Amino acid sequence: MRNYLFYRTLLLCCLLISTIAHSQLQKIYLHPKVAGNGKQSQFVDSIRFIPLEIKEGIQVGTYNNIQITEKYFLITDHLGKTIFVYARNGSFINKISYKKLGNGFYPSYNEHTNQIVFFGYNKNYALSTKDGVKIMLDWNNPRNKKYFKKYTIDLKDTSFAFKKAIPNQNDIIRAYQFDDDHYWQGQIFTSSVYKDSLDYEFKIYRNNQLVKGFFPYNHIDETRFLYANESVSVTATDNPNIHYITRPYCDTIYKMVKDSLFPLYHVVLPLENSLPLSFFTKPFKNRTERENFKQNNGWMLRQFYSFYETPSFIHFNVGYLNNYDSYIYIKQTNVTYKTKNIRPDSSQYNLQLLADFNILRKGDRLYKSQKAGDLIAFFEQNKNVAVPKELEDFLKSNPPATTPIIVEFKLKN
Repeated sequence: MRNYLFYRTLLLCCLLISTIAHSQLQKIYLHPKVAGNGKQSQFVDSIRFIPLEIKEGIQVGTYNNIQITEKYFLITDHLGKTIFVYARNGSFINKISYKKLGNGFYPSYNEHTNQIVFFGYNKNYALSTKDGVKIMLDWNNPRNKKYFKKYTIDLKDTSFAFKKAIPNQNDIIRAYQFDDDHYWQGQIFTSSVYKDSLDYEFKIYRNNQLVKGFFPYNHIDETRFLYANESVSVTATDNPNIHYITRPYCDTIYKMVKDSLFPLYHVVLPLENSLPLSFFTKPFKNRTERENFKQNNGWMLRQFYSFYETPSFIHFNVGYLNNYDSYIYIKQTNVTYKTKNIRPDSSQYNLQLLADFNILRKGDRLYKSQKAGDLIAFFEQNKNVAVPKELEDFLKSNPPATTPIIVEFKLKN
């Protein structure tokens, strides 16, 4: 009981310090209902097209995302459970179907190993939430590996063959590579299985040992996290020593330099989008009551994601309790724009580039896939607009409207 009270007091002190620190933070004012609107050309330039080789039977669904490796573009069609592999010049390389793995397996690209990784539960075992916690507490036990399955595709091997792999401790505790020899873990949930009440929202491991923990909370019955599974979000930058950290139910953006963490921005929201004090102090009675609260307060803040900063702009996504939106903040004017309200124009081929959540950033470049049909329709309706050289031969070949094109662009300086 003494330990519980100590850690509870420690957590309240941390929250108090964070509140005081807000007065020293740079502020980003966000009003979701009246977020600004403008032309896309105010924000985007350096558009370049990478047409992908036309291949019969290749159709990329609406729900897809791009990943860039050393040699390839990987376009994942989540509904079709297919990965399309293209060379960086657009040549078609291969089509990988992962339907045979079953539900619960999703591709994740590991840049450090240059592998596509699929990790999930072994369907031969039915595990409860408590079982999962017990496994994580005893994650070093080799017997626990039978509850999981792991497959990899080595991108250095042009056969793109699936290989069975043995789940390791970082897979089981959901720890991700932070730098050469450190891993981070940000899963947050509560359970009565734990004996010690202290845990941290964000943890750094080295050689499977906890090195540092940030943001202590009670992982037995912390009010914010009862009947929920949450996670810290980590966004890498061009500098391997700098990361942005965001937390669930927190209106602060943190910057991590090596292993030192400090608050950087405070996002100021209207009262209607802010969580009430009771959310942090009055526990939900059960999971149903929590779900009802989310449904009835869908525009209250849950978490920030994909924080990207340039000298002129800040681009970030916001997850609300039951909604999702993305925004761009202009530093010079202190105005926040909703990307849905940013209008494309003919100078940028009427392409809506910023309102899509499936945008990949690599350095200062952003990438998204676009259906060829959108560009075909534009140039048919705008005969006076010159076709970019990289698209001339592609469009003359009458590609199917569903053929994907990679669009590379950047935010203006």
